[in-house]
Amino acid sequence: MSLTAALSVALSGIKTSTTAAQIISGNIANAQTEGYTKKGLSLSAVSLGTDIGGVQISGYTRVTNAVLQRTLFNATSSEANLGMLNGYMMQIQSMLDSTGDPPALTSTLNNFQASLIKYSSDPSNEIIGRTVVAEANNFANTIRSISNQLATLERDAKSDMTTSVSELNVLLQQVQNINDKITATLALKQPIGNLQDERDVLISKIAEVASINVLERHNGQIAIYTNSGLALLDGQPQRFSVGVDGVTVMNAAGSDVTIALTGGKLQAITAFLSDTGEIAQLKSQLQNLVLMFVAETPSGNSFADVYNAAGIKPGELPDSFFKAVIDPDTGLPNIATFSVNPDLLNGTFSMKSTAATDLNNVLNSTNAAIVIIPGTPPTYDTSDTFQSIGLNVKTQTFSGITATILSGFQQIASSIQIRHESVATQKQYYSITLSNQTGVNTDEELINLTNWQNSYAASAHVVSVIQKMLDILQNMVR
Repeated sequence: MSLTAALSVALSGIKTSTTAAQIISGNIANAQTEGYTKKGLSLSAVSLGTDIGGVQISGYTRVTNAVLQRTLFNATSSEANLGMLNGYMMQIQSMLDSTGDPPALTSTLNNFQASLIKYSSDPSNEIIGRTVVAEANNFANTIRSISNQLATLERDAKSDMTTSVSELNVLLQQVQNINDKITATLALKQPIGNLQDERDVLISKIAEVASINVLERHNGQIAIYTNSGLALLDGQPQRFSVGVDGVTVMNAAGSDVTIALTGGKLQAITAFLSDTGEIAQLKSQLQNLVLMFVAETPSGNSFADVYNAAGIKPGELPDSFFKAVIDPDTGLPNIATFSVNPDLLNGTFSMKSTAATDLNNVLNSTNAAIVIIPGTPPTYDTSDTFQSIGLNVKTQTFSGITATILSGFQQIASSIQIRHESVATQKQYYSITLSNQTGVNTDEELINLTNWQNSYAASAHVVSVIQKMLDILQNMVR
Protein backbone atom coordinates (compact mmCIF):
# COMPACT_ATOMS: atom_id res chain seq x y z
CA MET A 1 0.00 0.00 0.00
CA SER A 2 1.35 3.42 -0.94
CA LEU A 3 1.53 6.34 1.48
CA THR A 4 -1.17 8.06 -0.55
CA ALA A 5 -3.47 5.06 -0.12
CA ALA A 6 -2.67 4.92 3.59
CA LEU A 7 -3.51 8.63 3.85
CA SER A 8 -6.83 8.00 2.10
CA VAL A 9 -7.65 5.22 4.59
CA ALA A 10 -6.85 7.46 7.55
CA LEU A 11 -8.91 10.31 6.14
CA SER A 12 -11.90 7.95 5.68
CA GLY A 13 -11.57 7.08 9.36
CA ILE A 14 -11.60 10.77 10.29
CA LYS A 15 -14.65 11.41 8.14
CA THR A 16 -16.53 8.42 9.58
CA SER A 17 -15.61 9.34 13.16
CA THR A 18 -16.79 12.91 12.59
CA THR A 19 -20.14 11.77 11.24
CA ALA A 20 -20.54 9.26 14.06
CA ALA A 21 -19.80 11.98 16.62
CA GLN A 22 -22.46 14.18 15.03
CA ILE A 23 -25.04 11.39 15.20
CA ILE A 24 -24.19 10.53 18.81
CA SER A 25 -24.39 14.21 19.74
CA GLY A 26 -27.84 14.31 18.18
CA ASN A 27 -28.84 11.21 20.15
CA ILE A 28 -27.72 12.76 23.43
CA ALA A 29 -29.34 16.11 22.65
CA ASN A 30 -32.67 14.42 21.84
CA ALA A 31 -32.65 11.87 24.64
CA GLN A 32 -35.79 13.50 26.12
CA THR A 33 -37.47 14.36 22.82
CA GLU A 34 -40.88 12.73 22.37
CA GLY A 35 -40.76 9.88 19.88
CA TYR A 36 -37.04 10.17 19.20
CA THR A 37 -35.28 6.89 18.43
CA LYS A 38 -31.60 6.07 18.62
CA LYS A 39 -29.70 6.67 15.37
CA GLY A 40 -26.53 5.04 14.14
CA LEU A 41 -24.33 4.27 11.15
CA SER A 42 -23.90 1.25 8.93
CA LEU A 43 -20.24 0.92 7.92
CA SER A 44 -18.51 -1.11 5.23
CA ALA A 45 -14.92 -1.60 4.19
CA VAL A 46 -13.65 0.00 0.99
CA SER A 47 -11.39 -2.10 -1.22
CA LEU A 48 -8.79 -0.66 -3.58
CA GLY A 49 -8.01 -3.65 -5.70
CA THR A 50 -6.31 -6.11 -3.39
CA ASP A 51 -5.65 -3.47 -0.75
CA ILE A 52 -7.92 -2.23 2.00
CA GLY A 53 -9.15 1.21 1.08
CA GLY A 54 -10.56 2.38 4.37
CA VAL A 55 -14.11 2.64 5.67
CA GLN A 56 -17.25 4.18 4.25
CA ILE A 57 -20.77 4.94 5.49
CA SER A 58 -23.09 2.53 3.72
CA GLY A 59 -26.26 3.71 5.45
CA TYR A 60 -27.95 5.18 8.48
CA THR A 61 -29.76 3.12 11.10
CA ARG A 62 -32.71 3.79 13.35
CA VAL A 63 -33.61 1.48 16.24
CA THR A 64 -37.21 0.28 15.91
CA ASN A 65 -39.54 -2.48 17.08
CA ALA A 66 -42.41 -2.72 14.61
CA VAL A 67 -44.40 -5.30 16.60
CA LEU A 68 -44.22 -3.37 19.86
CA GLN A 69 -44.98 -0.10 18.10
CA ARG A 70 -48.08 -1.63 16.48
CA THR A 71 -49.17 -2.88 19.90
CA LEU A 72 -48.69 0.62 21.31
CA PHE A 73 -50.78 2.13 18.51
CA ASN A 74 -53.62 -0.29 19.35
CA ALA A 75 -53.35 0.54 23.05
CA THR A 76 -53.34 4.24 22.19
CA SER A 77 -56.62 3.85 20.28
CA SER A 78 -58.25 1.92 23.14
CA GLU A 79 -57.05 4.41 25.75
CA ALA A 80 -58.31 7.39 23.76
CA ASN A 81 -61.66 5.66 23.18
CA LEU A 82 -62.26 4.82 26.84
CA GLY A 83 -60.76 8.11 27.98
CA MET A 84 -63.29 10.04 25.93
CA LEU A 85 -66.18 7.91 27.21
CA ASN A 86 -64.89 8.20 30.76
CA GLY A 87 -64.88 11.98 30.46
CA TYR A 88 -68.45 12.00 29.20
CA MET A 89 -69.64 9.64 31.92
CA MET A 90 -68.00 11.80 34.59
CA GLN A 91 -70.09 14.71 33.31
CA ILE A 92 -73.25 12.59 33.43
CA GLN A 93 -72.41 11.54 36.97
CA SER A 94 -71.97 15.18 37.87
CA MET A 95 -75.32 16.25 36.39
CA LEU A 96 -77.03 13.35 38.18
CA ASP A 97 -75.30 14.37 41.43
CA SER A 98 -74.28 10.75 41.88
CA THR A 99 -71.93 11.56 44.76
CA GLY A 100 -74.76 13.23 46.68
CA ASP A 101 -76.12 11.46 49.74
CA PRO A 102 -78.69 11.02 48.39
CA PRO A 103 -78.45 12.39 44.81
CA ALA A 104 -80.60 15.44 44.06
CA LEU A 105 -83.09 13.48 41.93
CA THR A 106 -83.69 11.03 44.76
CA SER A 107 -83.78 13.62 47.54
CA THR A 108 -86.18 15.99 45.79
CA LEU A 109 -88.58 13.15 44.93
CA ASN A 110 -88.37 11.83 48.50
CA ASN A 111 -88.99 15.30 49.90
CA PHE A 112 -92.01 15.72 47.63
CA GLN A 113 -93.45 12.41 48.77
CA ALA A 114 -92.72 13.20 52.43
CA SER A 115 -94.60 16.50 52.12
CA LEU A 116 -97.59 14.64 50.62
CA ILE A 117 -97.62 12.26 53.59
CA LYS A 118 -97.52 15.19 55.98
CA TYR A 119 -100.26 17.00 54.11
CA SER A 120 -102.48 13.92 54.05
CA SER A 121 -102.42 13.90 57.86
CA ASP A 122 -103.34 17.60 58.07
CA PRO A 123 -105.16 18.52 54.82
CA SER A 124 -106.51 21.77 56.24
CA ASN A 125 -103.03 23.20 56.79
CA GLU A 126 -102.44 25.57 53.88
CA ILE A 127 -98.78 26.06 54.80
CA ILE A 128 -98.12 22.34 54.35
CA GLY A 129 -100.07 22.48 51.08
CA ARG A 130 -97.77 25.21 49.82
CA THR A 131 -94.78 23.13 50.97
CA VAL A 132 -96.00 20.26 48.79
CA VAL A 133 -96.05 22.59 45.79
CA ALA A 134 -92.58 23.92 46.65
CA GLU A 135 -91.13 20.42 46.97
CA ALA A 136 -92.79 19.38 43.70
CA ASN A 137 -91.22 22.43 42.08
CA ASN A 138 -87.78 21.44 43.42
CA PHE A 139 -88.21 18.00 41.86
CA ALA A 140 -89.27 19.47 38.51
CA ASN A 141 -86.37 21.94 38.63
CA THR A 142 -83.97 19.02 39.16
CA ILE A 143 -85.35 17.26 36.07
CA ARG A 144 -85.06 20.44 34.00
CA SER A 145 -81.54 21.10 35.24
CA ILE A 146 -80.45 17.62 34.18
CA SER A 147 -82.17 18.16 30.83
CA ASN A 148 -80.34 21.44 30.23
CA GLN A 149 -76.97 19.96 31.19
CA LEU A 150 -77.66 16.94 28.99
CA ALA A 151 -78.39 19.22 26.03
CA THR A 152 -75.12 21.07 26.67
CA LEU A 153 -73.21 17.79 26.84
CA GLU A 154 -74.75 16.69 23.56
CA ARG A 155 -73.68 19.93 21.88
CA ASP A 156 -70.18 19.56 23.32
CA ALA A 157 -69.94 15.97 22.06
CA LYS A 158 -70.96 17.06 18.57
CA SER A 159 -68.34 19.80 18.76
CA ASP A 160 -65.80 17.14 19.77
CA MET A 161 -66.84 15.17 16.69
CA THR A 162 -66.15 18.13 14.43
CA THR A 163 -62.82 18.81 16.13
CA SER A 164 -61.71 15.17 15.88
CA VAL A 165 -62.59 14.90 12.18
CA SER A 166 -60.74 18.15 11.46
CA GLU A 167 -57.78 16.89 13.46
CA LEU A 168 -57.77 13.66 11.46
CA ASN A 169 -57.69 15.57 8.17
CA VAL A 170 -54.79 17.74 9.32
CA LEU A 171 -52.78 14.79 10.64
CA LEU A 172 -53.23 12.77 7.45
CA GLN A 173 -52.00 15.67 5.36
CA GLN A 174 -49.01 16.16 7.65
CA VAL A 175 -48.08 12.48 7.36
CA GLN A 176 -48.26 12.67 3.57
CA ASN A 177 -46.07 15.78 3.62
CA ILE A 178 -43.44 13.83 5.56
CA ASN A 179 -43.86 10.90 3.17
CA ASP A 180 -42.91 13.22 0.34
CA LYS A 181 -39.95 14.62 2.27
CA ILE A 182 -38.68 11.11 3.01
CA THR A 183 -38.83 10.16 -0.66
CA ALA A 184 -36.92 13.31 -1.64
CA THR A 185 -34.35 12.81 1.12
CA LEU A 186 -33.75 9.19 0.14
CA ALA A 187 -33.08 10.33 -3.42
CA LEU A 188 -30.28 12.52 -2.03
CA LYS A 189 -28.99 9.55 0.01
CA GLN A 190 -29.40 11.50 3.22
CA PRO A 191 -30.57 10.09 6.59
CA ILE A 192 -34.36 9.92 7.09
CA GLY A 193 -34.48 8.73 10.72
CA ASN A 194 -35.62 12.03 12.21
CA LEU A 195 -38.36 12.35 9.60
CA GLN A 196 -39.52 8.84 10.44
CA ASP A 197 -39.62 9.74 14.13
CA GLU A 198 -41.69 12.80 13.35
CA ARG A 199 -44.04 10.70 11.25
CA ASP A 200 -44.46 8.10 14.00
CA VAL A 201 -45.51 10.82 16.46
CA LEU A 202 -48.18 11.92 13.99
CA ILE A 203 -49.31 8.31 13.44
CA SER A 204 -49.71 7.92 17.20
CA LYS A 205 -51.98 10.97 17.22
CA ILE A 206 -54.02 9.47 14.37
CA ALA A 207 -54.33 6.28 16.44
CA GLU A 208 -56.00 8.40 19.14
CA VAL A 209 -58.70 9.32 16.63
CA ALA A 210 -59.27 5.81 15.20
CA SER A 211 -57.69 2.35 15.24
CA ILE A 212 -55.29 1.98 12.32
CA ASN A 213 -53.00 -0.34 10.39
CA VAL A 214 -49.77 1.08 8.98
CA LEU A 215 -48.39 -0.44 5.77
CA GLU A 216 -44.92 0.12 4.29
CA ARG A 217 -44.78 1.45 0.73
CA HIS A 218 -41.90 2.04 -1.69
CA ASN A 219 -39.50 4.96 -1.36
CA GLY A 220 -39.92 5.06 2.42
CA GLN A 221 -43.58 6.04 2.34
CA ILE A 222 -46.34 4.46 4.42
CA ALA A 223 -50.08 3.93 3.94
CA ILE A 224 -52.67 4.06 6.71
CA TYR A 225 -55.88 2.02 6.78
CA THR A 226 -58.48 1.45 9.45
CA ASN A 227 -58.85 -2.04 10.92
CA SER A 228 -61.88 -2.57 8.68
CA GLY A 229 -59.91 -1.70 5.54
CA LEU A 230 -60.94 1.92 4.96
CA ALA A 231 -58.09 3.85 3.35
CA LEU A 232 -57.11 6.93 5.31
CA LEU A 233 -53.89 7.58 3.38
CA ASP A 234 -52.31 5.72 0.50
CA GLY A 235 -50.45 7.97 -1.87
CA GLN A 236 -52.84 10.78 -1.01
CA PRO A 237 -54.72 11.55 2.22
CA GLN A 238 -58.49 11.11 2.27
CA ARG A 239 -60.64 13.95 3.55
CA PHE A 240 -63.56 13.48 5.89
CA SER A 241 -66.40 15.64 7.19
CA VAL A 242 -69.20 15.45 9.73
CA GLY A 243 -72.67 14.62 8.43
CA VAL A 244 -75.56 17.04 8.77
CA ASP A 245 -76.82 15.07 11.76
CA GLY A 246 -73.61 15.86 13.62
CA VAL A 247 -73.00 12.22 14.56
CA THR A 248 -71.78 10.56 11.35
CA VAL A 249 -68.52 10.78 9.42
CA MET A 250 -68.62 11.19 5.66
CA ASN A 251 -65.85 10.70 3.10
CA ALA A 252 -65.15 13.03 0.17
CA ALA A 253 -67.66 11.12 -1.97
CA GLY A 254 -70.41 11.77 0.56
CA SER A 255 -70.63 8.18 1.82
CA ASP A 256 -71.18 7.42 5.49
CA VAL A 257 -67.99 5.73 6.77
CA THR A 258 -68.74 6.00 10.50
CA ILE A 259 -68.89 2.25 11.00
CA ALA A 260 -65.40 1.84 9.51
CA LEU A 261 -63.80 4.21 12.03
CA THR A 262 -63.57 1.86 15.00
CA GLY A 263 -61.60 2.53 18.15
CA GLY A 264 -60.21 5.89 19.18
CA LYS A 265 -62.07 9.07 20.00
CA LEU A 266 -64.35 9.01 16.97
CA GLN A 267 -65.97 5.71 17.86
CA ALA A 268 -66.41 6.87 21.45
CA ILE A 269 -68.18 10.03 20.33
CA THR A 270 -70.41 8.35 17.74
CA ALA A 271 -71.38 5.61 20.21
CA PHE A 272 -72.13 8.18 22.91
CA LEU A 273 -74.32 10.19 20.53
CA SER A 274 -76.03 7.22 18.88
CA ASP A 275 -79.70 6.31 19.22
CA THR A 276 -78.76 3.78 21.89
CA GLY A 277 -75.90 5.73 23.47
CA GLU A 278 -75.76 7.12 26.98
CA ILE A 279 -77.31 10.47 26.05
CA ALA A 280 -80.27 8.76 24.36
CA GLN A 281 -80.61 6.39 27.32
CA LEU A 282 -80.71 9.10 29.97
CA LYS A 283 -83.05 11.25 27.91
CA SER A 284 -85.43 8.33 27.29
CA GLN A 285 -85.44 7.25 30.93
CA LEU A 286 -86.16 10.76 32.18
CA GLN A 287 -88.89 11.19 29.56
CA ASN A 288 -90.63 8.04 30.72
CA LEU A 289 -90.22 9.08 34.36
CA VAL A 290 -91.80 12.46 33.61
CA LEU A 291 -94.56 10.71 31.68
CA MET A 292 -95.54 8.95 34.92
CA PHE A 293 -96.43 12.37 36.36
CA VAL A 294 -98.24 13.93 33.39
CA ALA A 295 -99.88 11.13 31.37
CA GLU A 296 -103.65 10.62 31.62
CA THR A 297 -104.88 7.06 31.14
CA PRO A 298 -108.24 5.27 30.83
CA SER A 299 -107.35 3.09 33.83
CA GLY A 300 -107.54 6.14 36.05
CA ASN A 301 -104.61 5.19 38.29
CA SER A 302 -101.79 7.38 36.98
CA PHE A 303 -100.54 10.33 39.01
CA ALA A 304 -102.38 12.79 36.73
CA ASP A 305 -105.54 10.64 36.78
CA VAL A 306 -105.65 10.53 40.57
CA TYR A 307 -105.11 14.25 41.00
CA ASN A 308 -107.68 15.15 38.34
CA ALA A 309 -110.30 12.83 39.87
CA ALA A 310 -109.87 14.05 43.45
CA GLY A 311 -112.60 16.12 45.07
CA ILE A 312 -112.24 19.83 44.60
CA LYS A 313 -112.91 22.82 46.82
CA PRO A 314 -113.15 26.47 45.84
CA GLY A 315 -109.79 27.96 44.96
CA GLU A 316 -108.17 24.61 44.21
CA LEU A 317 -106.51 23.64 40.93
CA PRO A 318 -108.95 21.37 39.05
CA ASP A 319 -106.41 19.37 37.03
CA SER A 320 -102.84 19.05 35.68
CA PHE A 321 -100.68 19.27 38.82
CA PHE A 322 -97.61 18.78 36.61
CA LYS A 323 -97.29 19.93 33.00
CA ALA A 324 -94.97 19.18 30.06
CA VAL A 325 -95.04 19.73 26.32
CA ILE A 326 -95.80 16.41 24.59
CA ASP A 327 -94.45 15.42 21.18
CA PRO A 328 -97.60 14.71 19.12
CA ASP A 329 -95.84 12.01 17.09
CA THR A 330 -94.03 10.03 19.78
CA GLY A 331 -96.15 10.85 22.79
CA LEU A 332 -93.00 11.56 24.79
CA PRO A 333 -92.63 14.71 26.91
CA ASN A 334 -90.00 17.38 26.43
CA ILE A 335 -88.27 17.08 29.81
CA ALA A 336 -86.98 20.65 29.51
CA THR A 337 -90.61 21.81 29.84
CA PHE A 338 -91.54 19.66 32.84
CA SER A 339 -92.90 21.87 35.60
CA VAL A 340 -95.48 22.29 38.31
CA ASN A 341 -98.63 23.97 36.97
CA PRO A 342 -97.87 27.72 36.91
CA ASP A 343 -101.24 28.44 38.54
CA LEU A 344 -100.04 26.55 41.61
CA LEU A 345 -96.70 28.32 41.67
CA ASN A 346 -98.11 31.81 41.36
CA GLY A 347 -100.82 31.18 43.95
CA THR A 348 -103.76 31.50 41.59
CA PHE A 349 -104.89 28.11 42.86
CA SER A 350 -103.92 25.78 45.66
CA MET A 351 -103.56 22.04 45.26
CA LYS A 352 -106.47 19.74 46.09
CA SER A 353 -106.22 18.92 49.77
CA THR A 354 -108.12 15.66 49.30
CA ALA A 355 -105.61 14.38 46.74
CA ALA A 356 -102.58 14.05 49.03
CA THR A 357 -103.26 10.53 50.33
CA ASP A 358 -104.12 9.08 46.94
CA LEU A 359 -101.13 10.77 45.28
CA ASN A 360 -98.83 9.24 47.88
CA ASN A 361 -100.40 5.86 47.15
CA VAL A 362 -99.63 6.33 43.46
CA LEU A 363 -96.00 7.13 44.24
CA ASN A 364 -95.84 3.86 46.19
CA SER A 365 -97.58 1.90 43.45
CA THR A 366 -95.67 -0.65 41.39
CA ASN A 367 -98.19 -0.40 38.58
CA ALA A 368 -97.89 3.25 37.57
CA ALA A 369 -95.35 3.06 34.73
CA ILE A 370 -96.72 4.42 31.47
CA VAL A 371 -97.06 2.55 28.20
CA ILE A 372 -97.43 4.59 25.02
CA ILE A 373 -100.09 3.27 22.66
CA PRO A 374 -99.27 4.35 19.08
CA GLY A 375 -101.91 6.41 17.35
CA THR A 376 -102.75 9.89 16.16
CA PRO A 377 -102.29 11.21 18.70
CA PRO A 378 -100.64 8.55 20.87
CA THR A 379 -102.50 7.51 24.03
CA TYR A 380 -101.35 6.00 27.30
CA ASP A 381 -102.06 3.29 29.80
CA THR A 382 -100.46 2.20 33.06
CA SER A 383 -98.28 -0.87 33.44
CA ASP A 384 -96.08 -2.63 35.96
CA THR A 385 -93.16 -2.42 33.51
CA PHE A 386 -91.04 0.69 33.04
CA GLN A 387 -89.69 0.62 29.49
CA SER A 388 -87.12 3.00 28.01
CA ILE A 389 -83.86 2.91 26.07
CA GLY A 390 -81.36 1.00 28.16
CA LEU A 391 -83.73 0.23 31.04
CA ASN A 392 -86.59 -2.23 31.44
CA VAL A 393 -87.73 -2.92 35.01
CA LYS A 394 -90.87 -4.40 36.53
CA THR A 395 -92.89 -3.68 39.69
CA GLN A 396 -90.97 -0.64 40.86
CA THR A 397 -92.29 2.41 42.68
CA PHE A 398 -91.51 5.95 41.53
CA SER A 399 -88.53 6.15 43.90
CA GLY A 400 -87.45 2.63 42.91
CA ILE A 401 -87.40 3.56 39.23
CA THR A 402 -85.48 6.75 40.01
CA ALA A 403 -82.91 4.80 42.03
CA THR A 404 -82.58 2.25 39.22
CA ILE A 405 -81.93 5.00 36.68
CA LEU A 406 -79.20 6.49 38.88
CA SER A 407 -77.58 3.16 39.74
CA GLY A 408 -77.59 2.10 36.09
CA PHE A 409 -75.50 5.09 35.07
CA GLN A 410 -73.25 4.66 38.09
CA GLN A 411 -72.53 1.11 36.97
CA ILE A 412 -71.80 2.21 33.40
CA ALA A 413 -69.50 4.98 34.61
CA SER A 414 -67.68 2.66 37.03
CA SER A 415 -67.18 0.00 34.36
CA ILE A 416 -65.77 2.48 31.85
CA GLN A 417 -63.49 4.04 34.45
CA ILE A 418 -62.06 0.67 35.47
CA ARG A 419 -61.49 -0.34 31.85
CA HIS A 420 -59.91 3.03 31.07
CA GLU A 421 -57.51 2.77 33.99
CA SER A 422 -56.52 -0.74 32.90
CA VAL A 423 -55.90 0.24 29.28
CA ALA A 424 -54.05 3.41 30.34
CA THR A 425 -51.72 1.25 32.44
CA GLN A 426 -51.13 -1.07 29.48
CA LYS A 427 -50.42 1.85 27.19
CA GLN A 428 -47.93 3.30 29.66
CA TYR A 429 -46.19 -0.07 29.94
CA TYR A 430 -45.90 -0.45 26.15
CA SER A 431 -44.70 3.14 25.81
CA ILE A 432 -41.98 2.71 28.44
CA THR A 433 -40.91 -0.63 26.98
CA LEU A 434 -40.69 0.80 23.46
CA SER A 435 -38.75 3.81 24.73
CA ASN A 436 -36.32 1.57 26.58
CA GLN A 437 -35.74 -0.51 23.45
CA THR A 438 -35.56 2.25 20.85
CA GLY A 439 -34.73 5.38 22.83
CA VAL A 440 -31.38 6.84 23.83
CA ASN A 441 -29.32 5.64 26.78
CA THR A 442 -27.08 8.61 27.49
CA ASP A 443 -24.54 6.53 29.43
CA GLU A 444 -24.09 4.19 26.47
CA GLU A 445 -23.88 7.11 24.07
CA LEU A 446 -21.18 8.82 26.13
CA ILE A 447 -19.12 5.61 25.98
CA ASN A 448 -19.71 5.40 22.22
CA LEU A 449 -18.71 9.05 21.85
CA THR A 450 -15.46 8.37 23.71
CA ASN A 451 -14.72 5.38 21.47
CA TRP A 452 -15.28 7.41 18.32
CA GLN A 453 -13.19 10.23 19.77
CA ASN A 454 -10.35 7.76 20.25
CA SER A 455 -10.86 6.49 16.70
CA TYR A 456 -10.71 10.05 15.40
CA ALA A 457 -7.54 10.70 17.36
CA ALA A 458 -5.94 7.52 16.06
CA SER A 459 -6.80 8.34 12.45
CA ALA A 460 -5.55 11.87 12.90
CA HIS A 461 -2.30 10.50 14.32
CA VAL A 462 -1.91 8.26 11.28
CA VAL A 463 -2.38 11.30 9.04
CA SER A 464 0.27 13.15 11.02
CA VAL A 465 2.75 10.28 10.75
CA ILE A 466 2.19 9.92 7.01
CA GLN A 467 2.64 13.66 6.59
CA LYS A 468 6.03 13.42 8.32
CA MET A 469 7.01 10.50 6.13
CA LEU A 470 6.06 12.44 3.05
CA ASP A 471 8.07 15.41 4.26
CA ILE A 472 11.11 13.14 4.71
CA LEU A 473 10.73 11.77 1.19
CA GLN A 474 10.42 15.29 -0.20
CA ASN A 475 13.60 16.37 1.56
CA MET A 476 15.42 13.30 0.24
CA VAL A 477 14.42 14.17 -3.29
CA ARG A 478 15.87 17.64 -2.88
